[in-house]
Amino acid sequence: MEIGGDPWIMRRKLFLGGLFLVILILALVWMQGGFHRKVPAGRTVPEDRASDDLRTTEVAASLSKGEVTVTGTVAARETARIAARLQGFVVELNVDAGTKVKKDDVLLRIDARELNEQVAQAEAQLNTARANAAESERDLHRYEKLHGEHAVSQQQFDRARTAYDVARASVRQAEGRLQETRALLSYTVVTAPFDGIVGERQVNVGDMVAPGQYLLNVFRPGTVELAAAVGEQYAESVKENTPVVVDIPSLGLRQETKIREVVPIREEKSRTITVKAPLPDQPGLQPGLYGTLTFDTGDVEVVLIPKTALRTVGQLESVRVAENGEVKTRHVKTGRTRNGSIEILSGLKPGEKLVVE
Repeated sequence: MEIGGDPWIMRRKLFLGGLFLVILILALVWMQGGFHRKVPAGRTVPEDRASDDLRTTEVAASLSKGEVTVTGTVAARETARIAARLQGFVVELNVDAGTKVKKDDVLLRIDARELNEQVAQAEAQLNTARANAAESERDLHRYEKLHGEHAVSQQQFDRARTAYDVARASVRQAEGRLQETRALLSYTVVTAPFDGIVGERQVNVGDMVAPGQYLLNVFRPGTVELAAAVGEQYAESVKENTPVVVDIPSLGLRQETKIREVVPIREEKSRTITVKAPLPDQPGLQPGLYGTLTFDTGDVEVVLIPKTALRTVGQLESVRVAENGEVKTRHVKTGRTRNGSIEILSGLKPGEKLVVE
């Protein structure tokens, strides 16, 4: 039985495997542009062509608004965060996220059986206290008459008056207890604070809730706005009533509006300020959506050229310029595109001759 293989075959397999690996590495480097020269913006390459028969235009600088775009989140200016005010099980739930509600609509109910019993007990105690007070009042009137006839002592009359005062105090205490119990009972019915839309629900039927536990929120649709964090270096460019453009990509919404409020307190970690811009009342526009806010930072000098004059090969961008009667290729770095023109960030200066055809 042959244990080892032919050494020549083994060497051949190793050679072919290594060759394949080298070819694969070279192919990956080529795909990443490793064999291409890095051409910086402003590099000029001459062409074998005269510029006399081509149309040129002189590159000029123009003033343009510098734009900054920041991200934000849709929020409602008027939002009610509704929390439980007592402990109990949720036995009825009438809304979900997105449900439209009217003021005082019942949103949910919490089990009220125990509180109903407490209300009944408080009512019984109040009735007893009132009966005792009525009896004490009759005794006081009787002792008052006898005291006037010198039929009872001053001490007996004082005891009757004290008993009446205690009975009246018991009535007030029972009334307060009944009022408190009824107030707790009213907390078992959670209603809408105003006309609006349920934005979020964090409770289900059968859940045990506790005082202070967040249940849901309701917001007014007409108060929806975009809240965005803006770098503090742009504080002078974002003030109240500053025109801005708000985009909500998920809804395809692009809206020109104005800043309603600038929160003056800086966020210490991110060094930003918060600005808020109103949005129109539109179906589907609700708190939590992603959006962007764009604003101008003032006039800046830029070089704009026709978009048709720009050549793009892979990741290289270039234009043709006329120098000393020759056409030369100039590599440039571009910026924003606007109205058929493109902004040149570097590689082209005002006064140069740009070949446009």
